[in-house]
Amino acid sequence: MEKKLSDITREEWIALNWIEGEASMGDSDRTFMAMGKRTPDEAAQAAEDWDTTAEEREQFKDVV
Repeated sequence: MEKKLSDITREEWIALNWIEGEASMGDSDRTFMAMGKRTPDEAAQAAEDWDTTAEEREQFKDVV
């Protein structure tokens, strides 16, 4: 599965390992590819990372 960073949900980010792909010409949104499920420890860390950066990501969501 391949998605733009802005389209990845919290649940997807926590459950799956994501590898950054090549950027499309003229596209400012980064693209990631899901590469298997996370271990429980990796998922817990991903959830913590997501939650601790939520405010910052929301603050800059419209910045190109």
